[in-house]
Amino acid sequence: MTAVLRSSSRARFRRVLLVALAVAGITSLVLVTQTRAGVTQAAWVNSEYASATVSAAVIQPPEITSCTLTPGFLGTAPVVTLTWKFPAGSGYSTPNNVAYAVAEGGLLGPITSVVLGSALATTGPSADVYTTQFKSGILGGLLGGSYGIFVQSVDGSGWTSLRAGATASMGLLGANPQCTF
Repeated sequence: MTAVLRSSSRARFRRVLLVALAVAGITSLVLVTQTRAGVTQAAWVNSEYASATVSAAVIQPPEITSCTLTPGFLGTAPVVTLTWKFPAGSGYSTPNNVAYAVAEGGLLGPITSVVLGSALATTGPSADVYTTQFKSGILGGLLGGSYGIFVQSVDGSGWTSLRAGATASMGLLGANPQCTF
């Protein structure tokens, strides 16, 4: 009787193993055949061939012409002043064709968009040059600090240029203020 039980146990084990292998094989087949190619912008399914040239406009960034950092009394009221102009012949003007961004704590801090009137004020143009001032809050530089100030061109359809930027920094109590672009 023991031999009969062993042979039926073995037969049952073989059936379970075959079913498991069949399920694994079918699952593998389904997974392989259901894999899709990456999303594409355009695709053609036609035996005819054609070629075309595609071009896109490149939006030029503003040009920063100068940058200064005035730390205020002991670094308590830092003001970064940028002078900049739009690309020649662009016909751009503020406020519609410019976007601003600031990174407090230097370029390693998060870059956030800033709107005029908050901590930024832009005047001009004077001879096609704009002046933008970023004013940090009180005690913004008492312990030293740095700021990244950025401007970018925005065309009428919403396309933007790369950011043009300057980095302003100062030491403890507003010592050694610097601004580079």
